[in-house]
Parts: sequence; structure tokens; C-alpha cells
Amino acid sequence: MVDGDEGRLRAVVTEVTAARGYDLEELAVRSIGRRRVVRVVVDSDDGVSLDDAAEVSREISERLDGPDDPMGEHPYTLEVTSPGVGRPLREPRHFRRARGRLLVVTTEQGPVTGHLLRASDTGIELALAPDKKGVVTVVELPLTAIATAKVEVEFSAPPAAVQELLDKEGVGR
Repeated sequence: MVDGDEGRLRAVVTEVTAARGYDLEELAVRSIGRRRVVRVVVDSDDGVSLDDAAEVSREISERLDGPDDPMGEHPYTLEVTSPGVGRPLREPRHFRRARGRLLVVTTEQGPVTGHLLRASDTGIELALAPDKKGVVTVVELPLTAIATAKVEVEFSAPPAAVQELLDKEGVGR
């Protein structure tokens, strides 16, 4: 793909996703034989349903197949999806959307695992697993201290003391 075409593709995808209230989290184009695969990852504070992704895909396809087609004559496959569970959390909005979820956060001091209670533009608060006496410790971490962070898959409900804190915060799972 020529640089100008890539810029036009990004402009089309950004325009469509923004008009529908979505954040464009990722846009990637890769070649598989003669076909290109265009992968679009979108998200919003309310999440992305299958119907939402299908509608965004339809609108992008219409634009890509139009007269100012940045894909040129090459066949392409369009994939529109929401971010997966294991994706890295980098932006304040990523953390806000993960409230109530179990996170693994790495800082200079090492990894910290806990449920995300609060998130702001400058930091997060994690509820750690209760100690032997059932006491939950809440730690505050500035975003600048976080090297990596991701949502962990949780196969059971949080401990009761953690769930109580999540309920007080109005955070659903």
C-alpha cells in the first residue's frame, strides 16, 4: 500500500468510527498473497456489540468501495472487531472501561494483581485480594508508574470483600 493510500484509508476509517462514537484503537493492513486484510479495532465506553461491529464494517466497506477507493484495484478482506481481553491497557480510557475487572499491572516494583476500582486521567486504584483476616488493601498507582497492564480472564467471582468494594463503587462485572 502506498503511503498516500494508507493515509486515505486511515482518514476514511477514522471518519466512520468517530461518526458512530467509537475510538479507533487499531488499524492494520497486511498482505496475504494478492489479497489485503484490513483489521479495524474499535471500542467505546459502552462496548461494541456484534451488530455495532457489523454496521461499522458495512459503512467502511461502502466507503472503501467508493470512487475515492484507497484500496485500489486490489481485493481485500475487512475485519472489524473490539479489543480482546489480553490487550494492553495504555490510555486512561482503557482503564476506565476495565473498571471492576481483574488486572495484572507491572510497575518498577514488580507485578500487582487486583480488581480495578477507580480510574482517572492520572491514575488507578486496585483492590488487592484479601489477606488472611479478610482485609482488602487498596493501592493507588499513577499511570506514569505503570509499565504494562492487562485484563486477566477471571473464572470465578471476586472474593466477597472485594465484591463489596466493587458494589460500593457501582462497578458491575
